[in-house]
Amino acid sequence: MLVVIVAFSGAYNLLVSTVLQHRYPPPGNIYSVDGYAMHLYCTGSGEPTVVVEEGLGDDFITWQRVQPEVAGFTRICTYDRRGLGWSEDRPEPHDAKHFAQQLHALLQAASEKGPFVLVGASAGGFYARQFVSDFPLLVVGMVFSDSSVPDQDGHIPGGGWTPEEARQTHHEAMWDLVAQSTGWARLRGQCKGEVEKGLDAWRDVARAEACRPMYARSGLAEWDEFWHSADQAAEARCCAKIPVVIVSRDPAWRNPAWDPERDARHIAAQPIWNELQESLKALSPQSRRILARGSGHHVNIERPDVLVAAIRQVVNDFRQHKPDTHVGTTIVQ
Repeated sequence: MLVVIVAFSGAYNLLVSTVLQHRYPPPGNIYSVDGYAMHLYCTGSGEPTVVVEEGLGDDFITWQRVQPEVAGFTRICTYDRRGLGWSEDRPEPHDAKHFAQQLHALLQAASEKGPFVLVGASAGGFYARQFVSDFPLLVVGMVFSDSSVPDQDGHIPGGGWTPEEARQTHHEAMWDLVAQSTGWARLRGQCKGEVEKGLDAWRDVARAEACRPMYARSGLAEWDEFWHSADQAAEARCCAKIPVVIVSRDPAWRNPAWDPERDARHIAAQPIWNELQESLKALSPQSRRILARGSGHHVNIERPDVLVAAIRQVVNDFRQHKPDTHVGTTIVQ
């Protein structure tokens, strides 16, 4: 009987998921890259084209408070890395080098020729740095959004992913995989397509991509390769010949849910993270930094206006062939 129930609920999840995906397809286009489907969403026009590398496990929806604004003054593309959002997974390492090659192939398939300004958010900063290293002639600028830093493990107390945390994360991810594969998650009402603040218009698309087993599996795969990607980013040849703008969280930001004792590690890490963000200036002699007042890690959700302004500055400087007049400075916005 249990086998029958599991089979029925799994089939039900697959049916509902298929119906929702046909009813609420993503914007943009699906391209075949080495035989696997990849989703790319480009809007706006003009050069350079802005290309976003979202944070670990995130899809294109998380940047829809930024993309419409940037599309008002240049072309911008967001996409789903493999196994996330609307892109198929593939049996290769989920690390910076593979992601950079696949993004390049996706842009080629879509006839997006550049020049490009890359935006790297969180772990996406690793992937963007690798792209610049592999395809330096295509990139004319970089914007980091509270980017991960390769050596953060050695600086932040408890910043490494300990074996215990790894086992716990794998346990949770495997449970998600089982719950989604069997349909249990949908039967419990866990497939509603939660979206971040200000993205309510995208709830139906998020619901259509929710509770697909590949999503839980691929998010875990990125975590597994995080420190490998960090090592690759540290060795990447980025970004000495291009302007770099580093947008960082507010050093004074505190999560309202943090408990002084339970979350002491996170609180102690804030000033250290600020120093690590400052160190990213060393990547380019044409670098500057912006602190997004009142924002935590997800600047694209909490202060999208700051990111839009930073991207606009890099785009305008490229178009006007002039150097950034704020090189080396830290600005609070």
